[in-house]
Amino acid sequence: MSWTPIGAPDNQIAIAHYVDGHFRIEYPIGHVLYEPTTGWLANVRVSPKGGWVAFGEYPSFGDNAGNVVMVDSSGRKRTLSPRQSAIEEIHWAPSGKEVWFTSAEETTKFQLWAADLSGHTRVVDRIPATPTLYDIASDGRVLLGQNTFQIFTYLRGLGQDQEHDVTIQNWSDASAISPDGRQVLVNEEGTDSGPDYDIYVRASDGGAPERIGDGVGYDFSPDMKWVLSSLTLHIPRQLFLIPLGPGETKQITQDSIDRSYARFLPDGKKVVFSGTEPGHKSRIYVQAIDSGTARPISPEGVSGFVPTADGRFVFGFSDSVALYPVDGQEAPRPVRGIHPNEAIFSVSPDGRSALVGVLGSYSADVIRVDLATGRRKLFKKIGSSDPAGVLLVDAAFTPDGKSYVYSWFNALSHLYLVEGLR
Repeated sequence: MSWTPIGAPDNQIAIAHYVDGHFRIEYPIGHVLYEPTTGWLANVRVSPKGGWVAFGEYPSFGDNAGNVVMVDSSGRKRTLSPRQSAIEEIHWAPSGKEVWFTSAEETTKFQLWAADLSGHTRVVDRIPATPTLYDIASDGRVLLGQNTFQIFTYLRGLGQDQEHDVTIQNWSDASAISPDGRQVLVNEEGTDSGPDYDIYVRASDGGAPERIGDGVGYDFSPDMKWVLSSLTLHIPRQLFLIPLGPGETKQITQDSIDRSYARFLPDGKKVVFSGTEPGHKSRIYVQAIDSGTARPISPEGVSGFVPTADGRFVFGFSDSVALYPVDGQEAPRPVRGIHPNEAIFSVSPDGRSALVGVLGSYSADVIRVDLATGRRKLFKKIGSSDPAGVLLVDAAFTPDGKSYVYSWFNALSHLYLVEGLR
């Protein structure tokens, strides 16, 4: 569990607390002020005179699209902003009558905004590049960053001896690579993208990227005829199949489960995903594509979406890592050698090993884990040669480990003290 402590005028602490698979606001610590069943919470700020707590509410894990909201001391919620495609920072103005925040209404077009307590918003100032509001002094001076944010994607495809840049615009996040290393699936949120992001398929031989639809793409089907995807603007998020050739997009789910991260099972007839139902914590589900009914296969508080090579189990992550049977007929099996903070990049064709690593730094050690013994061995390193402002955000390897794709977030900033903003 983790939290972000923020001091308040009454010397109490407000925190965004992650407990048992979901977030809540505590103010003071130990008193639950607000507790949604889905998404995540961040940027917690107490008003200058107390009484209100403002924060960002984000419906989808891994995505900073959401709303600026506040709750009073009794937990009553008020939404202050329309949906933003990205929210970076939130602070109270010294008067306590407005909440200032830096966000983008669409794609990555960030501005400095203010919202009054009735939810009326205005642009405080239009600032080049990407502004980030770091703090507001009691006299109104503003600590502001002028930033350049980008996500780059690098690929080593079939038969290639080195990586090359396959970034499409300036915010390209790779989510999958085809088993033969010939194609990659890239989600683009650049300045020319639509409000619900764009899904591209790009060939590893250097061909032009092909836009195949809106939303976020998760996985290629085993027969390479479909892409599994969801639309980020619609909560709860449902799953769609986008054709890679002639045909029409198919919606394959329609229920109250909010889905994040999904994969095909090896037979191509079922999908596995992490999801949250109203009144429940996140857990792992399996669903046959033709049946339209999702079935949970893990306890609440467990997330996961990567199946084993034979499709009989799914790797589940909580305080530990275990294999959860797809048919629900066996007890979960503990996994040795994989840590709860690691991501699974691929599983070998024979099912005996997996490639794993920790994201969130400028580079990552890719470790091959023997799933029978838990033995770990360094396989390779991935990441940027220049660590300045770089964080790895995604990576995927082919089952044989010969081809791979990864994305890194790059943030470069200048810091300013600004006077006279009103």
